[in-house]
Amino acid sequence: MTADQQQKIKNLIDKYNDILLNSMRLAIAEDFINLTILNRDDQTFELNEFLQNKEQYYNYILKEFLKKNSSSVVDELRNMEDPVKSIKDNMRH
Repeated sequence: MTADQQQKIKNLIDKYNDILLNSMRLAIAEDFINLTILNRDDQTFELNEFLQNKEQYYNYILKEFLKKNSSSVVDELRNMEDPVKSIKDNMRH
């Protein structure tokens, strides 16, 4: 990936950041709800009370999820191999 391509992606992420953040928030909250419903061990958890104020509920789930996972995600990204480099290496062999 060229520096120009990287800059274009950064600019687009800046442009769409609010939408992407909201999508992530909704996806994590919906997955959390589905896991809670499907896992019989968690039947005592009362979802009805939380679903009355979805916005607050979704924001809290995202905040807690990010607190628990932000350092591991950053570590994973730091150690992630550049996929373009590995593709180029495979094409050479």
